[in-house]
Amino acid sequence: MHDRSVDQLSDRQKECLRLLYANLGIKEIAAELNLSPFTVRTHLRDARRTIGASRSMQAARMLVEHERDTSGIATPNRIGLDRRFADDVSATSPGSSAAVARNRYPFGFLTRIGLIVAIAFGAVALAGALLVGAEAITQIFQAERIDISDYPYRQ
Repeated sequence: MHDRSVDQLSDRQKECLRLLYANLGIKEIAAELNLSPFTVRTHLRDARRTIGASRSMQAARMLVEHERDTSGIATPNRIGLDRRFADDVSATSPGSSAAVARNRYPFGFLTRIGLIVAIAFGAVALAGALLVGAEAITQIFQAERIDISDYPYRQ
């Protein structure tokens, strides 16, 4: 990325990218800037092309890293979100509060643990259902004296 490509961004494109970096969705950005979602998508697309990024979030990161001043991002006031940003993106460590603020899914610790446990139970239940189904098919084959190594089962 060249500094000139970031300097070529319009103010609206920069605003959209900053709000996207703050994890706002397209509709939330539109509401914050009094634009239509279509216009926000257009600004993000044009910004991607100008910067040379393949994804909007990548373009947003590139802009914020270029500016090195994320504290200037206004907190969205109409949708009641409280966002915090690191002063320097390059100094953000995985355990810092800025890394937590980058989380797109605002689940608490207990909710995350609950989801992990629920997914684990679901996986165990699915594996159990597959084993029971395989056992049932085996019993049917044995009861009907079907040997899958016999014709017409082998080719």
